[in-house]
Amino acid sequence: MGLLPSYFVVQVAMAPLPVIFFQALREIEVETSVGQASVFRLHFDLSRNMFGDFDALAIDIFRPLVPITIRVSLGLGIPQALVNGYVKDARLSAANQPGASRLEVVGMDALATIMAHIQQPFTWPNLPDSAIAAAIFGKYAMIPSVFPTPPLRTMLDTTSNQRDFDSSYLFQMASRNNYELYVQPDPVVGLDIGHFHPPLTHMPPQGVLSIDFGTQTNLSNFSVSNDMLGPTSVMGVSVDPRSRAPIPTVAPVSTELPMGLEPALNRIIPPPVTRPAATDAASPAEAQAQAFARASESSRAITASGEVDGIKYARPLLAGLPVLVRGAGRQNSGLYYVQSVTHRISRDNYSQSFSAWRNAVGLTGAEVFIDPLAAVA
Repeated sequence: MGLLPSYFVVQVAMAPLPVIFFQALREIEVETSVGQASVFRLHFDLSRNMFGDFDALAIDIFRPLVPITIRVSLGLGIPQALVNGYVKDARLSAANQPGASRLEVVGMDALATIMAHIQQPFTWPNLPDSAIAAAIFGKYAMIPSVFPTPPLRTMLDTTSNQRDFDSSYLFQMASRNNYELYVQPDPVVGLDIGHFHPPLTHMPPQGVLSIDFGTQTNLSNFSVSNDMLGPTSVMGVSVDPRSRAPIPTVAPVSTELPMGLEPALNRIIPPPVTRPAATDAASPAEAQAQAFARASESSRAITASGEVDGIKYARPLLAGLPVLVRGAGRQNSGLYYVQSVTHRISRDNYSQSFSAWRNAVGLTGAEVFIDPLAAVA
């Protein structure tokens, strides 16, 4: 892998970044995340031209909603797409000293821009949330990665009426199903994929991160926090809209597979109990689903953060996929689900800061700390 060059690519309206902007580009920041829109920032160093104007501002290419794609290649030969976004903001910091003026161009992915641009009420009768999500993604020419949801809202109970922006309505559906919502480009093709599904904790880990592990160390730092009293079970009562009979709602455990030896909720004796009130459930079945969603979300009590040496890891760390961590002790090593990643790219450095969570502690013994891509680096 070290025989191939590492480089980055910035495309503006599907064309390469003009040379004058590329020469002024100092740093790129890309924040990819699960559960919210991704953000990118382009930092430019400005200087004056012969007409007294800033050189990089003489050409007005960063206009509202101009599409921008950022790719990076770390010895793999193929540049991988980090983010597809749209220009949202431009910030100029002018200074008296020569070369001290700065331009920051800020953009966000489709969730915060084109999907939150036009508010159009719409009715979705007799459709499960997954079918609605797939239809909304299709409106924006995205590839839907959608897991089926049960038809909890039929015309016998209620009719789903959308009154908000498409992205806001997607976030509402994701919250009541305990699903993840985010937009991420296909690394090779570059087309946006709309994700609406449970956390992909069951997928094979995308790599191995090592702290204090000799020559295989690729973490600059790593910290873990365990909110031990955060996990909770859920017990409540919902009312059947037709018979008016009370229906118990019980969620004693998380529905997500444990990512370690000892699930976080099982460690608390006696287990805590939360009694939800004033939910927006349209039926007892939806109330039960929301109870399990709350118990599962509260069980993600072990959170971690760290910084990856991007050159040694040799590829971008992706949000929305699990990763293995070793060297943090038996209690805190193991499988983590990557929640967000901040990529910082310059001409001489590439670092990745990340946050992650897991719903259990300890090693299970089934972890395989082998990273094929790192082995050939």
